Amino acid sequence: MVEKIPLENGLILEIWNYSRKIAGDRWLVGFLAQIGITPSEKDFSNSDYYQKFLEKTDGKVYYRYRKERHFVPEDSVSTIYSNIKENFLKAALPYLSHPDFKERLLKHEVKQFEKQIDWEEEIRRKDEETEKLEELWKDKKIF
Repeated sequence: MVEKIPLENGLILEIWNYSRKIAGDRWLVGFLAQIGITPSEKDFSNSDYYQKFLEKTDGKVYYRYRKERHFVPEDSVSTIYSNIKENFLKAALPYLSHPDFKERLLKHEVKQFEKQIDWEEEIRRKDEETEKLEELWKDKKIF
């Protein structure tokens, strides 16, 4: 992590630089900005979803922005990284600092997580149903 920026809404924006050499004097310039938010049980529609969330994640939802530039000459790495960072901060800080940002992000991410859990449960149920039908019909002749 390169930097932590406290926002007006109480959140912390983390800035990461994951640039690395890829071949000869050529680099991958990697920029990551993220905000981690820990939801509470009341953010979920029921406690089962919250428990599954805690089991499947590190207990946080994230806003993440990633930007990469490939095959950058070594002497341009710091300039390009600085430009990416500066442009991101100029464009995104008002959005990320908005008083409602945390609530909106939590609402969206929790809804997505619950949809994912419902989808996984439906797939599991369909797989079990298919296995039962295969077992039921395995010795029966169709034609």
